[in-house]
Amino acid sequence: MDAFGDEPPARSNRTRFIIVSAVIVLALGYMIYAAFPGNALYFLTVSEFNENTEVQDGRLLRVSGKLIEGTFGREGNSIDSQFQITDNEASIPIETLKASYTGVLPDLFFNPHSELILEGSYGVNQVFHADSILVKCPSKYVDLEDELNSAQNPT
Repeated sequence: MDAFGDEPPARSNRTRFIIVSAVIVLALGYMIYAAFPGNALYFLTVSEFNENTEVQDGRLLRVSGKLIEGTFGREGNSIDSQFQITDNEASIPIETLKASYTGVLPDLFFNPHSELILEGSYGVNQVFHADSILVKCPSKYVDLEDELNSAQNPT
């Protein structure tokens, strides 16, 4: 109350409410933005990566492809692995990328229908060093028995 016994105008309460609300909305927006920086990385296909030498400078990026059968290698009981990937659409690997990974591989890594997304950087030794491997669920679901039967009885 002021000297005359009047109450302060309601506008000041509304102004405070608007300012506090704006601060809360901005803080929440920043927290959401800061929580997902890794998801903003665009991934390149193997062809796009091989054509664009500018991205081969050691920066963190993602490359998408599928494992080329027969290229996976690991020395003894080591967790260091080497392999090659190619574009997902290619039935015959034209564009390939040598890659390495240290760690436990995801369960679906060897599924021929899975798409791999390697996150890491390209090294000076012409090998993509993956820090993490994401395996997208296969878009083609095939019953295991059907796949085994088709492998035994090719038509």
